[in-house]
Amino acid sequence: MTSLRRRNAESGYPRGDETKARIIKTAISLFGENGFAGVSAREIASAAGVPAPSLQYYFENKEGLYEACIADIHASAWEAIGPVTCEVEELLTAKADADKVIDGYCRILEALADFLFAMPDAASRALFVAQHRSPSNSPTNKSSGKSATGRRIQECCAAIVARVSRNRLTDEEIGMVCTTINGQLIIVHLAREHVEDMMGWQEITPERIEALKSVVRKHTTVILNSYRS
Repeated sequence: MTSLRRRNAESGYPRGDETKARIIKTAISLFGENGFAGVSAREIASAAGVPAPSLQYYFENKEGLYEACIADIHASAWEAIGPVTCEVEELLTAKADADKVIDGYCRILEALADFLFAMPDAASRALFVAQHRSPSNSPTNKSSGKSATGRRIQECCAAIVARVSRNRLTDEEIGMVCTTINGQLIIVHLAREHVEDMMGWQEITPERIEALKSVVRKHTTVILNSYRS
């Protein structure tokens, strides 16, 4: 059977990156609200304003669309955090002093905070990630494990801790330090209802994001400096 991908423009299926991006954005929102099994491909197509067969045209099936959502989140994360990560990797290669690499770690976290909270669709992505981490709400296929983006950022953070501590920590200890530091933002990202209860926030405003970044920078600097002695 002729693939939908081979049909020409007269087929009537929407084409173009803009349409594909709109479908993915809609799917992230609906998968986040309802889980993978809780929404149909037809419902996603309707919400995105495209014919149902267009999802097959772009993604083959609902599982393919789900994978595209994950890939889109990873790509967006690297677009937001990648540039500063590359800068910090250059500092590490140049054997910059501890103060500079500590500042670099803080800048990575600030970029992460902007990605997690300041982007227009940040709340939808947070719900999607929370659902994805629940085995009952995501397809049981290859949609698991850390992305190349996540690994590279994690390795950069670990290299900073190793540099600051003068390689006195084991890999496991370095992992615990990074998890503790990065968890300052991850908990706010994944447990928003709990954060709202603790701090009385009904929304995460730009002012609150800046305040959060300031607190995280202070904490991170204190934690990393404690490993210099």
